[in-house]
Amino acid sequence: MVESIWGKKMSQEKSTRLIPAEKLFSFVENVLAAVGVPREDASIVADCLLTANLSGIDTHGVVRLAHYVRRLQNGTIKTKPQLKFERVAPSLGIMDGDDGLGHVVMYNACTHAMELAEESGSGAVVVKNSSHFGMTGFYIMRIVSEGYAGMAMTATDAFLIPFGGRKPFFGTNPIAFGFPTDGIPVILDMATTSIPYGKIALAKTEGKPIPPDWGFDEEGNPTTDPNRIAGLHPIAGPKGSGLAMIIDIFSSVLSGMPWGPHINKMYTELDKPRKLGHFVWVLDIKRFMPLEEFKRRLGEMLRELNAMPPADGFDFVYYPGQIEGKRREKRRQEGIPIDPGLYQELEELGKRLNVPFPG
Repeated sequence: MVESIWGKKMSQEKSTRLIPAEKLFSFVENVLAAVGVPREDASIVADCLLTANLSGIDTHGVVRLAHYVRRLQNGTIKTKPQLKFERVAPSLGIMDGDDGLGHVVMYNACTHAMELAEESGSGAVVVKNSSHFGMTGFYIMRIVSEGYAGMAMTATDAFLIPFGGRKPFFGTNPIAFGFPTDGIPVILDMATTSIPYGKIALAKTEGKPIPPDWGFDEEGNPTTDPNRIAGLHPIAGPKGSGLAMIIDIFSSVLSGMPWGPHINKMYTELDKPRKLGHFVWVLDIKRFMPLEEFKRRLGEMLRELNAMPPADGFDFVYYPGQIEGKRREKRRQEGIPIDPGLYQELEELGKRLNVPFPG
């Protein structure tokens, strides 16, 4: 048996199912609309979640939907926030998300950052009063699709045990960078922990054990039970720990939001708004050289990289974002794999809201 986000025990079926991406998109959009989210905003969230699933980042895809619905229904995420943008300098701005869906808040922040970059050459926007915004690379994909380079990051609740420490202090604090190409864009999207928390959440949903080297329980011991995980390792020891702190400074300190252990927890403090801070920066490449020349030069670099002989145990040398781009092509044709526990959770969610799940 596996426990859904609604607290109901559900038996698992045995096989993973492939669901067409466009049907899942419509399901997410209709579910969010059913709980009062405006259709335009629901489409942004659906786009973000399905982009994650298409890219193979299933930890940030539709597995998060039921959680967002729970918070929308209890009011800790507002269905119709009043977003406010303040331009504080030619290339700087502040976005107040009014406790809305983080996807919608960050999407709008990126729009403003690109407008600032087009006018001033670069644009940086600090975001406050937001919530979980899904896959960080989604926003970078949008930025690079418009011909800009970009960087995006967010703080999350404490889960990273700092180098030399014994308890979590910083969040998994993901960061993403991206550059446009004539093909699959270069996008580096990474958490600052050895694994993203989403892998833990997915294991919980499926009722599956996790490897013992992913993190620690409350007593500081390795565990294979995803329900007992209390902290994760930083990537590369002090380097990942330091990077997580820098992201918290940009996202939390600079925005006036809580940092690290003061951030309301996503899954356990469900009666409180998240009050998350984010940061996005956009660079207008055309100020340095024609965009096509940049793409040509970057394309040469990528072809040289791909042409390198692979090491033993590898078939190919990929650049950041290339594997995800190929996976998007494959899953658009074949469908999105939905494991049994998640399938039942989404089916139950659809029944509750009278939105049929496309199984």
